[in-house]
Amino acid sequence: MALIEVIDVTDPTGDNIVIRFPESGDADIKLGAQLIVRESQVAIFYRGGQALDIFMPGRHTLSTANLPLLNRLVKLPFGGKTPFKAEVYFINTKTFINQKWGTKEPIVFRDQVLKVVRLRSFGIMSYKVVEPQLFVNKIVGTEGKYDTARITDFLRNVIIGRLADVLGENLKTLLDLAGLYDEIGIATKARIAEDFSKYGVELEDLVINAITPPSEVQKKIDERSGMGLFEDNLQGMQQYQMGYAMRDMAQNPGSGGMAGAGMGMGMGLGMGFMMPGMVAGATPGLQQGQHAAHNPHGAPPPHGAPPPHGAPPPHGAPPPHGAPPPPQGGYHAQQPPPNPHHQTAAAAAAGAAAGAAGAGQPGNAAADAHPCSNCGAAVPKNYKFCPSCGQPSQAPQTVACIKCSAALPPNSKFCPACGAPQ
Repeated sequence: MALIEVIDVTDPTGDNIVIRFPESGDADIKLGAQLIVRESQVAIFYRGGQALDIFMPGRHTLSTANLPLLNRLVKLPFGGKTPFKAEVYFINTKTFINQKWGTKEPIVFRDQVLKVVRLRSFGIMSYKVVEPQLFVNKIVGTEGKYDTARITDFLRNVIIGRLADVLGENLKTLLDLAGLYDEIGIATKARIAEDFSKYGVELEDLVINAITPPSEVQKKIDERSGMGLFEDNLQGMQQYQMGYAMRDMAQNPGSGGMAGAGMGMGMGLGMGFMMPGMVAGATPGLQQGQHAAHNPHGAPPPHGAPPPHGAPPPHGAPPPHGAPPPPQGGYHAQQPPPNPHHQTAAAAAAGAAAGAAGAGQPGNAAADAHPCSNCGAAVPKNYKFCPSCGQPSQAPQTVACIKCSAALPPNSKFCPACGAPQ
């Protein structure tokens, strides 16, 4: 029978909290054997299932001097060298750091802004054993080895339970979470300290790395924050969304078939009508500059120069030679300039009408139409009022060439057909 004279345990992995010597059970230990306990260890001496003493770091001799209970348990018929069966539990008292924890299932949280959301959380903790005998009696029992993986899962569940309670009491909305990480961590650690102490364990650090909603909820929050950029500009949001829709349609030209093609044509026409107004609305100075360029307020044409094509004569000036008098009420010098957006829409409508008329009567309607003096839309020859804006309109007056009788604008100095001076 081999007698054990030196009792010593080391842990190369660094993850074991408790190791029993011997790991398989009790062994024959020689009275007077040497027990070596390192600085990060505490040893508990057991015999017959009873804890006889706790040994702190150092070198100890197992004798009746430091184990008084052996006087009753060990007979000394052979000069104090009698072996006895016993076991020693070595408890690692170092701090176990970087122990990860996290939620397995999301925590349902009532948010004052986002209503009901689910939250996930994770972080790290560090702990150590401060009451070795309590820890062995309540957690380890008769197991030969106990590592951090065995207890970390239990401690993790304790943390999640207390964290849910702290969030419900201190957090009002997820949007305020960035400034409350420290407060939530301190409050959770205080709640957990009592739970850990019941098992002889002390929680030294608790770090919350993140408290976040699931990915699908994060996408909804991102969409909501994007809409917040257009709270005061609904038209801008519509333009923003339309631009993205057109981009997506351009990237998938064949996905919609004929329906997609029709939608693309409709959106193209709509954007064509909307773009002038959008640009003019976004840049008021540009709109005013265009109006001023088309019809400067009260600015008469240069001396001797003909008026613009289709424009009414200046206020108070007689009509050109041979021209009929102006419509009832005359021309108003302060008439506002036409809207470019209306001009575009009216011109498109009139052009379509002229095209349809020209298709039925080739060479007649489209050729005889003249532009409206107010909005620029095409007006048939015999119409006295513009079909787009309703204002009086007439064909521009012309004079005949003295040589070839070609129709010339008033005040022409040369005929563009034959070149004869007028």
